[in-house]
Amino acid sequence: MNFQRSTTITSTVTRIPEAEYVNPFVLKLDLDDPWERRKTYLMTLLVLPIRVVLMGLCLLVAWAFASIGLYGLTEKERRSVPIAGWRREMRELTAVAMRMVYFFGSFHRIRVNGVCASPREAPIVVVGPHYSLFDGIVVAYCGPSTVVAKSKAADLPIIGKIIDITQPIYVCREDPNSRHITRHLIIERVISKEDWPQILIFPEGTCSNGHAVVQFKPGAFGPGLPVQPVAIRYPNRTNTVSWTWEGPGVPVLLWRTLTALHTGLEINFLPVYYPNEQERNDAKLYALNVRNYIAQSLGIPGTEHGYNDCKLMNYMIAIGMPYFAWSHDIAKMRRWLGLADGKREQELVEQYAPFTDRNAFVTLEEFAERLNVSDKDSAGVIDFRQYLLLALFLSTLGKPKLDLMKLLFKLYSEERDLIGSDGLYQAVKHLASVTPAECNQLFAEADTSQRGVISFEQFERTINCHSVLNELQELNEPKPYAAPQQQSAPQTS
Repeated sequence: MNFQRSTTITSTVTRIPEAEYVNPFVLKLDLDDPWERRKTYLMTLLVLPIRVVLMGLCLLVAWAFASIGLYGLTEKERRSVPIAGWRREMRELTAVAMRMVYFFGSFHRIRVNGVCASPREAPIVVVGPHYSLFDGIVVAYCGPSTVVAKSKAADLPIIGKIIDITQPIYVCREDPNSRHITRHLIIERVISKEDWPQILIFPEGTCSNGHAVVQFKPGAFGPGLPVQPVAIRYPNRTNTVSWTWEGPGVPVLLWRTLTALHTGLEINFLPVYYPNEQERNDAKLYALNVRNYIAQSLGIPGTEHGYNDCKLMNYMIAIGMPYFAWSHDIAKMRRWLGLADGKREQELVEQYAPFTDRNAFVTLEEFAERLNVSDKDSAGVIDFRQYLLLALFLSTLGKPKLDLMKLLFKLYSEERDLIGSDGLYQAVKHLASVTPAECNQLFAEADTSQRGVISFEQFERTINCHSVLNELQELNEPKPYAAPQQQSAPQTS
C-alpha cells in the first residue's frame, strides 16, 4: 500500500526504496505443497522422535555443566564477579553441549565467516537480523558471551541454569526503570578492568522475517565503545525459523524446522566497528549506522520498523483490529498523503456513511480518488470500511478511546449519526471488554424511544454509571511496558 499524492500508485512503488515498503513482520509459508507435506510427515514419524531424545540429552548435559560451574556461587557473586578457572571451563563445555543441541535439531550446516574479536577489542557484539530463539546459537560461537535476557528466564527449568552460566544482565520489562538500569549495567561491565566476557545483544529487540534489518535500539551503543557487528542469515529454500507477528505460529515453525533434513545458518563476524566522535556522542546515529552496515553486508535493506511497531501490533491484536501487521505501512502511507491527522477520513465517513455490504467495497481506482490520489493502473476492490477503521484508529492514538468511539458511531451508523445494536457492538468491541449480550443490554437501555437506533449522546448518557465508561476514558494506546505475544532471544533497550 504505497501511495504518493498526485502520482500513480504503481509508479510510486518503483521509485520508493525497498526499505520503505518491505514488511519485516509478515511471513508467508507454503504448507500445502504435497511433496513437502509427505516429507514432513515421514520425518515426523521416523526422525523427529530420535532428534527430540538426542536434543533432550544434550540439553541435560548442558544443564549439568552449567550447574557444576555455578555450584557454590551466591547470586550476588554471579552478577558482580566474572567466573574464572575451572568454572570458565564448565561454561565452555556448556556451549559445546548447546551446539550439539542445535546439531541434533537439524542445524548441520552452520557456516562461520570471519573471527570473533576479543572482549578487549570489542566488548559488545551486536547481531542482526533477529529471527527467533534459534539465533541463540551465536552465543555459543562467541566464547560463549554474556547475554541480555528477560528476568523471568532465570526461573525456567533447565534453561535458566544454562543462561545463568553466561552471567547475564537481566531485564525486567515490567519495571519502568529497567531500561536505565540495563544501560548502567552494560556500561559498568564494558568499562570494567575485570575479565568479563563480551556482551551479546540483538539490538532490534524483536523478531522479523529477515528480509530487512529493523530499527536498532540505542542501548548497546550508549557507551560509545567499539562493537563487533554479526550478520546472520538462514540460506534455506523455506524459511521455518522466523517468528513473525503475522504468519505460522511458533509450534508449526518448530515442527517444520525439526523435521527438515538440514537447516542452514551463516554467521558472519564483520570487522569491528569503531565509532567516530559524532557517533560516540549520538547513540541513535551510532545504532543507525551499524544497522545499515549489517544490512549492507547481507544485501538487504535497513528499515525504520521497530519495537514500538510491535507494541502497537500487540495492542491491535488484543482489541481485534484488522491488518495489524501492516499498521506501520498504513501509517507511513497516510503521512505521505498528509492524512496523519485523520481529518480527510472523518470527512469521508460523514460523506459516505451509512455503510452497508453493498457500498462498502470500492475499486482501487475509486479508493484512490477518494484520497485524492491518481491510480488508473490498479485493479481490484478494497473494503473501505476497514481502511477507515484503521485510519481513524491510527489518527486517535494517544487520545481518549471515547474520541474514537464517537467516530466509529458514524462509521457503523445505519442512519445519519444513528447506530443500531449490531453496529454498536462493532464499534465498542475494539475499545472495551463487552460481550454481545452486554452490548445489547446497553443498547436497550439507551433506546428509550424503541426506534431501533440510538445517537452517541444517548449512548454516552447510558454508560455514565457503567464500567464501560472507565475503559472508554482510557487512552487509545498500548499499555506501558506490555510485553509482546512472541518470544524473543536476548535483547536490550
